[in-house]
This record gives sequence, structure tokens and C-alpha cells, in this order.
Amino acid sequence: MKTTRTLATAVAAAVTAPLLLLAAAPAYATTVTPPPAAPPVSAPTPSPSPAAFGKKPSIAELEKAVAQARKAHQDAVAVQEAALKELRKSHRERDWPEAVALVAAEKEAETATAAHTAAAKAREEAEAKLAALPGTATPEEREAAEKAVEAARATEATAATTKATADAKRAAADDTYIDRYIEDVRAYSLLRKAVETAAADLAAAEKALEDAKKNGDGGDDDGDDGMCKGDDRLVAELTGLPAKVTAGGTVDFTVRVTNNTGEAVDRAYGRVTLAPGTHTLVPLFKPRYAVGTSTTWRDWNSWGIDVNVGALKPGAHADLRLRLSPSAKLEKWSGRIEVSGSYERDGECAANTTLKSHTFQVVAATPSPTPTPTANTPAPQGGTKTAPLTGTTTTAATTGGTLAKTGSSDALNGLAVASGAAVLLGAAAVYGTHRRRTTGA
Repeated sequence: MKTTRTLATAVAAAVTAPLLLLAAAPAYATTVTPPPAAPPVSAPTPSPSPAAFGKKPSIAELEKAVAQARKAHQDAVAVQEAALKELRKSHRERDWPEAVALVAAEKEAETATAAHTAAAKAREEAEAKLAALPGTATPEEREAAEKAVEAARATEATAATTKATADAKRAAADDTYIDRYIEDVRAYSLLRKAVETAAADLAAAEKALEDAKKNGDGGDDDGDDGMCKGDDRLVAELTGLPAKVTAGGTVDFTVRVTNNTGEAVDRAYGRVTLAPGTHTLVPLFKPRYAVGTSTTWRDWNSWGIDVNVGALKPGAHADLRLRLSPSAKLEKWSGRIEVSGSYERDGECAANTTLKSHTFQVVAATPSPTPTPTANTPAPQGGTKTAPLTGTTTTAATTGGTLAKTGSSDALNGLAVASGAAVLLGAAAVYGTHRRRTTGA
């Protein structure tokens, strides 16, 4: 049952990633600035945007967001119905490995129980015959009866051992069967929640469209709506993130925030997001950050951070250092780090209209080769010359704004892509991007 075996992983990508993008990502333009050439870094890619930063989406864009949210909901319902059909079929027919193993173990236990019962009965009969021998029985007759009892008791003991072994095997098979059943039901429950989430997204998109039509402000409000203005002159660039990160290891990289606005800024911020990120995934990376030359590493406890790197004069920069320590459980995980910047000056704020996305993969550690013994051959006179090793650099493929692969089944990938696209297109309608800060933090 391939579909239900991978439901949990697929649903995590299909549901949580779009929701987190909705809650954390600003509206993005379609142009990006490449990161510095060295050290090695994956090429940034733009994320789609329904409208320019800080402006309300148009009625047409909101209608498109509703259409895509409706399609995402329909896809979620279709996946749920297909999974339920498969779940019912497999559990009704009991043709999956755990069920087949349980049936075989039950038959084996029944056979062993019957054999033990028969052996016990035979032992009782032999003992009864021995006890019933008359006093006139010959020594030969009594010896034969005693041997029959001894043999019957040995047969019963062997049958009891066989029965105990079969009963333990049946109990283990039953536990495995129940675990599988619980796994399938839990996975289906996640799909049901995916449908509920998609329905909520659709309702939010429809309400945003309804409100825009009612207020007549779809893309036409040029007044102060509390959002920061767009400004890409404050540059946030990521360096040092390789295309492949080893599971169980640690990788350090840097986001440099540079003030190219031509004026001093009171506070500059570097925003970093792990995508797709969830509250259960983030701890597996143990992400930490430090500002400037600080030796204090702080935990990064959510899928994204927005860190104040301090005041910057024109042309000055500050570094936000980051560290990831992916768990060995994250082998074959694919995702991306997204960066952008913002600043505050004289009570006003501005933020990047572009987000730079850097893809990477978590790969298994390469095992060290077993050394091969070699003969102790004297080196030729004049020494030896060793040619240098030639390294290769692998650049991760860009995602183009789609969800990263999670190893889910083909039946669920469509849900992840459709839901992600719908949420991104409707992001500006449901969540304001950067807003003015009301504190001096």
C-alpha cells in the first residue's frame, strides 16, 4: 500500500509548508541579485509575487488566488478520497504484509495449541492406564506402562514449548499489525486535516476578495496602510551555504547586510527563513545564529528569524552568522534558505521587494573506504610524485518557487505544488508583509 505508507511525509510538505509561507513570507518581486561568487553558494531564485511590495493586490489577482485556492482544496479532497478508498480496501482484504504475517502466525499458534492439547490428553490416558494396572500385572506390563507415561510426558513438554513459541510469535505479529493500522489511520487523519486547512485557505481567499470588492480598494489604495515601503538598496546576501550538507554534520554560513541606501539607517535587519519549515522540522536542524563577531550562539527556535544587526552608516555592512546541524534522520531532505533585508530610519521602515532563495540538500555521510593492505615495496630512488586531487563543485538545482521534494509519493506531490502556488499568490491578500515596528527592539 504505497500511498498510505508515505502519507505523513507528503502531507507535511503539502500542508505545513504553504501555511508557513503564508505566515512568514512577504510579497516578492521577480528579480534578484546574485550572491557573491565566493565562497561557494547556491544560485538564488525569485519567488512569484501577486503584486509589488507594500501594495494591495488587484481584484484580478485576488480572483486568481481564489481560483487556485479552490483548486488546491479540490485536490486535497481528491487525495483524501483516494487514500480512504485504498485504506478500506487493504484492511478489508487484509492483503498487506503485516496482515498476511498475522494470519500465518495465528494458524501456527492454533496448530501448536491443538498439538499440545492432544499431547496432554495422551499423557493423561497413559497415566490412567498405569494407575489402573491390577496387582496381577506382570513386571513387563508395568514397565511398558511406565515407559508409555514417560514418553507421553516428554511429548507434552515438547508440545508446550512449541505452543509457547507460536503464541509469542502470534503476539508479536499482532503488535506489528496494530502498529501498521494505527500508522495508516494517523496518516489518513493528516489528510483530513489537509482538507480542512485547504478549506480554510479558500475561505480566507474568498473573504479577501469579497472585502476588496466591498471596499473598492483592490490595488487602488495609495494611502498609508501601515506597511513598510519597498527598498532593495539594503542588500542581504548569503554566502557559504554549499549545495549539499552532510547529515549529522555542521555547516556555517553568513548573511551580510549592506547599507547601499546612501543614508544612515537606525536599525538594519536580516531575515532568514528555512523553507519548507515546521515546528517539528526546525529542531532537527538545531539552527543557531550570532551577530557580528559575537561568540554567543543563540537558538533559532522557529522556521524564520528577523535579526537586528544594528545601525549602519552609508556603505557599511554587518554580518549575521548562521549554523545548521542537520540530524542524521534528514538524509535525502531537500529545501532552501531564503534571505531578505529591511531597515528603520526616523520612525519609517523599508524592506526588500525581493527574496533570495538558496536551495540545498541534506545528504548521507560518505563512509570511509576500508584500507587495503599493500605489500611493503621499497620506493624508487628519486622519490615519488603525487598528483593533486581535483575537486568538483555541485550546485543545487533551483526550485523556481515550488515546494521542495520530501520523498512523498507521486499521488501527493500534486497537492503540495497546487497548495503552495495558491498560498503564495494569495499571500499579500491575507497577511501584511513587513510593518512598522512599534518598539525599539
